Amino acid sequence: MVLDIRELRREAAPVSEAPPAGPDMDQLLTWAAGVRPGDQARAIEELRLLVPSPAGLERLLEIAADAADKRRRPAIQMLGYHRSWLASAKAMRQMVGLARKEGDPAVVAALVWGLRQCDEAAEFLAHPAAAVAREAALGTPISRQTLAPILAALAGGVPAGIEDVLLGKFRGMHPSQVRYAIDLLLELHPAESLLRTLLGGLPQLPLFELFVESGQTAPRALAEAEQARVWQRMARIAAQILQDRPATELMRHLLSKSSEDEAFARRHARFLQRTVQRTDSSLGADLIGHLERLTFRASEDKVARLAQLLVGLSGQLDGEAGHRATQLLEDWKGRSAALKLKIYHLEQGIS
Repeated sequence: MVLDIRELRREAAPVSEAPPAGPDMDQLLTWAAGVRPGDQARAIEELRLLVPSPAGLERLLEIAADAADKRRRPAIQMLGYHRSWLASAKAMRQMVGLARKEGDPAVVAALVWGLRQCDEAAEFLAHPAAAVAREAALGTPISRQTLAPILAALAGGVPAGIEDVLLGKFRGMHPSQVRYAIDLLLELHPAESLLRTLLGGLPQLPLFELFVESGQTAPRALAEAEQARVWQRMARIAAQILQDRPATELMRHLLSKSSEDEAFARRHARFLQRTVQRTDSSLGADLIGHLERLTFRASEDKVARLAQLLVGLSGQLDGEAGHRATQLLEDWKGRSAALKLKIYHLEQGIS
């Protein structure tokens, strides 16, 4: 017979006391708002590690809304660090509402930091406090909803540091947003210097399609004479930018379209030649490889059209890229006597 001693073991087992509970969120916020640096640093570190529950988020929002509560600033900073409240439209409205009516720039900046990468941050780009405007510039994403306030801030004039931040975001714009940005610029009538800077940062392919491939004529929808003049000015500036600093994406498009469409190559012959002659030599290897792929088993007419561009491009290249360009032209000459003669005429500048 075996004696059952499980109950005896449970009775004999030592009872371990639960560790003492640490400070709660309210206590940590009090320490974070205090004047003792040691307590502040420790409390802030623990608040970062403490993930608030839904009830905790409600408590933080209550503290943030109470202007008399000394803990509101660390509470707002905690809301900016733990942002599960972004899923709540109500909480978003509360944060934006607090930022709108708050008078302390440091508190507004903390609230706007909590709105980073949200369209709502764009509302504070024109805030009179530089710290708030900079926080808004850093946190505003590029979207259809934020393009208007970003362009309005740039056109209205902002400090140089904030302008650099906004222009950097503008340069990261998706190509699908370019037409909308152009429509906004038509309404703003910005100065030519700003217009040149903005257009120079946009993706080049949609600029080419809008202002060069379309014939540089203002759309009929532009009924106002002033808007039509702004469009023509933008078309002139865009064409200059595209020809002076063509990017790889644009050059690949021009080469591909010229090889496929003889009418396109004829219509834009002057633009193509000027663009090729100003192409950065650092793009040479990539473009030569693209030409090699385009002309693999291609017709003589297609090769002849691209040879006009390669002859102009080869003059800008040196080193390995220049050698590859020369070799590619020689390979094309070997395809037929007629093609050899055409390329020879191009090299000699004979029309």
